Amino acid sequence: MEAVFQDVVREQREAGRTVLLSSHILSEVEALCDRVTIVRAGRVAESGTFDELRHLTRTSVVVETARPIDGLAELPGVHGVSLDGLHTRFSVDQGDLNRVLEHLITLDVRSLVSSPPTLEELFLRHYGDDVATGREDADLAGVR
Repeated sequence: MEAVFQDVVREQREAGRTVLLSSHILSEVEALCDRVTIVRAGRVAESGTFDELRHLTRTSVVVETARPIDGLAELPGVHGVSLDGLHTRFSVDQGDLNRVLEHLITLDVRSLVSSPPTLEELFLRHYGDDVATGREDADLAGVR
């Protein structure tokens, strides 16, 4: 039934129609919607395309370098550094990504995977405390 629903929404989008989808199923919203509005306590808290809302969270990075990484955790905007030999995982604020890349280049990067935040990460970063405590006044609406 879910596949049929998604097909109908896509057909409406292709026909130039707007569909308002209110859902707590974030993967569904991410798959179907062009714009997202986060509603909190009955008011719009954030609204925009996924790219416009990415400022709410961080980019995840996994990197392998030829030389050990040092000083990364001290760079502005870097969070959750996890070292495993020459492999490192961390997240970085969008505005600090270039500075971090400049630092990594000096260590001879062997591989690098950068992943933008998912809609779930955007939502949890913005309302994580409310979700963790069970408050139910945060909602999400997507627009085709």
